[in-house]
Amino acid sequence: MSNREAVVNSHSMGIFKASNWKKEGDGLLVAAKALRQQWLSNREELVSVITERSPRSSEVFIKDTALARSSMLLLGYSVEMFLKGGVVKLYSYCPEEMVERLMRKLGHDYGSMAKRLRIELEPGQFEQLNGLSQSVVNDARYPATPSLDKNFFEQTNKITQYNHRQPNFERLVGLVEQIRDFVQKIDSDSSNPTSFQHRWTDWGYVVSRWGGHLPPTIVFRHEGQRSKSDLRRAIEAVVTLSAEFDRYQIYQDRGMGKSRRCEPWSLNE
Repeated sequence: MSNREAVVNSHSMGIFKASNWKKEGDGLLVAAKALRQQWLSNREELVSVITERSPRSSEVFIKDTALARSSMLLLGYSVEMFLKGGVVKLYSYCPEEMVERLMRKLGHDYGSMAKRLRIELEPGQFEQLNGLSQSVVNDARYPATPSLDKNFFEQTNKITQYNHRQPNFERLVGLVEQIRDFVQKIDSDSSNPTSFQHRWTDWGYVVSRWGGHLPPTIVFRHEGQRSKSDLRRAIEAVVTLSAEFDRYQIYQDRGMGKSRRCEPWSLNE
């Protein structure tokens, strides 16, 4: 790794700029709501067709399924954009290559991203996030996958009911907006200022952050193995921490190229 490696900062572009993720998320959220309104209008027509025995057009039935699935899919993608914007903020001043690899690894694991950002959610809300993740990974994108230990028709009906329940959709919109608002506050609240320190060293680098509505975090790179006490001394020799070392969540930048990763550091002596 070179000391000239590009890092995530205010001059970054594309996926390394948090505001770009928010812009994409806002657009997807608007689209999800618009499709849902179309679905509600189509549902009224569908009910009319069924109750009044009107001439049946296959299109009204196709739209009933397609609009419900698509609105849920877009809602899932929107929360992914907001969460990944938060991840970019969490890893400000870290190497872009490492952050890109981390984003790929996190993929559609919305629960893991929310926990990494320490967003205060109820257990039921984490279940809702997992439901949106499942929609994006499979349920709202592809036909149901048969399973040997599940009744296929019950499985299909469960997915259909999930997509069609309007109260469920409205609760999920509320959750997505809650996450969007939290991420927007990160590093943008004068009552909770952010402190960053970034140092290249002869053994790698250290990035520490404090405040800004995110957990105290240290990211470091060091090729060798170090005990907790040795690591603490090495880090405190190059940055001034805002609190006790043990209050920070610590991640290690490891590997190179496609195998590069950012993992929680095990605090073992």
